[in-house]
Amino acid sequence: MSSRRLSTTTALRRNSVLDNSKKGCDPDLVPERAGSTGSLVTLIPPDKDQDVAMSRLLSDLETMKHLMFMTRVGGYTKKDAAARRTGRDERQHAKELVNYTIVIKKSLIPRSVLHNIGDDEFMPACKVPVDNGHIEIDEPYMVIGCCGLNNIDLANRCSEAGIILDARFWRTGVSTEALYLTLKFGFETLCLHRISLQTTEGNLGMRGWMEKAVGVEVECIRKDVLYLGNDKYIDSWDYAVFDHDWYLSVEKNLRARIAKR
Repeated sequence: MSSRRLSTTTALRRNSVLDNSKKGCDPDLVPERAGSTGSLVTLIPPDKDQDVAMSRLLSDLETMKHLMFMTRVGGYTKKDAAARRTGRDERQHAKELVNYTIVIKKSLIPRSVLHNIGDDEFMPACKVPVDNGHIEIDEPYMVIGCCGLNNIDLANRCSEAGIILDARFWRTGVSTEALYLTLKFGFETLCLHRISLQTTEGNLGMRGWMEKAVGVEVECIRKDVLYLGNDKYIDSWDYAVFDHDWYLSVEKNLRARIAKR
């Protein structure tokens, strides 16, 4: 048997999901407050108590160096972060996106990173309400990014995944697990057919992750679609993952990569 063939269990699971998804995605599956727990990170819904942390994150030049088209002169204030959060909450209510805040417990922060984190960056243990109950964070934790699914097209079963991660946590395995959980929800709960990811030519980390970890090549390069201001534009490098690839290899490969951390 070819090593690329699906196991019987996975094949049945995939076929069941795809059969159910032929009618399109069920809008009721797009949650108001989404959450997911991994071995390293926890994904929770955005809330107002995260606004200060998110304003700090979105204002950090190193974190945003590949997302300059999203930056603001002078950075993001707490009010700016709150406006961004409420705007995205409205879009989630309209079933247009699924929005997560990426958090990590203090005990799980790599030693190489911990010494660069101030005590004021930690938030107290809490229970976070989500649609199907709550997620318990049983120790101090910190906000280290955001991710999710944008521009959900339920009729055509397509969406776009994105992530912003604190630069101090690059190359720690955090982004792999956060995007794994996001893609898993998109393919296995929403029954999406295609999830795209957009980056830029200079973001070698994301491009390498897509090509080596996920195993997909750049789908297209869209010229001058990201505006930096002052009449300057940059290209978008677009990748895509499809449901059949997810079930055939991507899910297993990402899970194995997480387990090696």
